[in-house]
Amino acid sequence: MGKRKRYTGEEKIKILREVLEDGKSISSVAEGHGVHPNQVMNWRKQLFEGGQQIFEIKRTDISEKTVEKQAKVFEDKLGHKDNVIAELAQELLELKKKYPGLK
Repeated sequence: MGKRKRYTGEEKIKILREVLEDGKSISSVAEGHGVHPNQVMNWRKQLFEGGQQIFEIKRTDISEKTVEKQAKVFEDKLGHKDNVIAELAQELLELKKKYPGLK
């Protein structure tokens, strides 16, 4: 019995492109490369399942970046608010010292 050939990711993509982009039949592509048609169909399935994960990861990355940007904006607003409150509190203390009757 012969040794099984291992296909690299690049080789698998090349074979799948013949089917998906060039419109060749799975059986003719498989025969041309010495692969069983079921193997080509399995690779196609893996490609689409993996592709789905890639898009989900990108959406997650985008939403995490968006959340980080929003958090930064809110932190800046909160810092500004804290500064305004500190300034007003300081002014109130000065007014109370200047006018002891204020409550």
